[in-house]
Amino acid sequence: MTSRASLIEMAAAARAALADPARITIVGGRSEPRFELFHAASSLCSQKVRTVLHEKALSYRSNDMRILSTMASDGLVPAEHYSPAYIRLRLAAARELNHAYVNSYSGRTSVETEGFDPCVVPLLVDYDTGRVVADSQRICIYLDAVSHAPVQLVPDAPDARAEVMRQVGIVDRIANGALLYGFHPDADLRPEALKASMQTVYDYKLMALERLIADNAGEPELVAAYRAKIVKESGGKKVCRDPAFQRAARQQTRQLLIDLERDLAASAFACLNGHAFSLADVFWGVNLVRLSYLGLASMWDALPHVARYVDVLARRPSLCKESIQASLDSMPHSRYMDAMADCRAEAPA
Repeated sequence: MTSRASLIEMAAAARAALADPARITIVGGRSEPRFELFHAASSLCSQKVRTVLHEKALSYRSNDMRILSTMASDGLVPAEHYSPAYIRLRLAAARELNHAYVNSYSGRTSVETEGFDPCVVPLLVDYDTGRVVADSQRICIYLDAVSHAPVQLVPDAPDARAEVMRQVGIVDRIANGALLYGFHPDADLRPEALKASMQTVYDYKLMALERLIADNAGEPELVAAYRAKIVKESGGKKVCRDPAFQRAARQQTRQLLIDLERDLAASAFACLNGHAFSLADVFWGVNLVRLSYLGLASMWDALPHVARYVDVLARRPSLCKESIQASLDSMPHSRYMDAMADCRAEAPA
């Protein structure tokens, strides 16, 4: 744990990395909320955390970071979540996690299986407990434990809890990074504007990280963090156009959806089947929206339970706002999202 005064100072420094103060807001009304979230509107993992915050009706300070490095007229602009102040804050969470840094690229983001990435969002600060919490799964479980009102997302009953967490773990194994950044050799259905930005995304990432290593050579912890990130992103660059890797990522996703169809048919979990809305629904909901955005909804054309599940989840107010609307607002237009664009804040399913 870190003292409140130190946390306030570190978070303020990280917040200063945001170029536009308008992207720093208070969600939920409290002028001095207990929580502060560093995230990105378009980030899949951030969407999971914001959906939980919405479900739990928790107030927080929102720092919506720009997570792609870009080339401006006066040179390279590093992604905001690469800033030294933000990495220092994130390393406070790393010390508690005690996981090795990521040392390869798989397209997946789970800390449990891939290692700790020191240069990503989301990141949660809890000023009441003096903790900094990293990894979307851990953050979501942490927030659910704060209070069981108005909704409990991780059940107490052992069997129900085990199934919810099993599904959460399955979603964590989807190679979302590969699906978003990769150029599929057979049917790349991503929006053209997104594909255009992905042409240079890894080059800009690596250029920014190399510059940050040079600029912070006197801080070994920062240098080690940036070097770990370079290893991961270099791996991503190598496979982003690798036909076998891209086909495998998509096939694995297809198989997980077939498994989901089986579980839904068996009523093993899910609000679709009369179970209480849970963290499994949050994780699947955000991921199914992302697959739709990428033009991959055809994967469940022959999976009727999954198709109905998507329809039900798209009507959940938290997912409508924090996943569907956030994607529409922060990412290039995808015609595959048009069917979801009219989601309305209805009563929970």
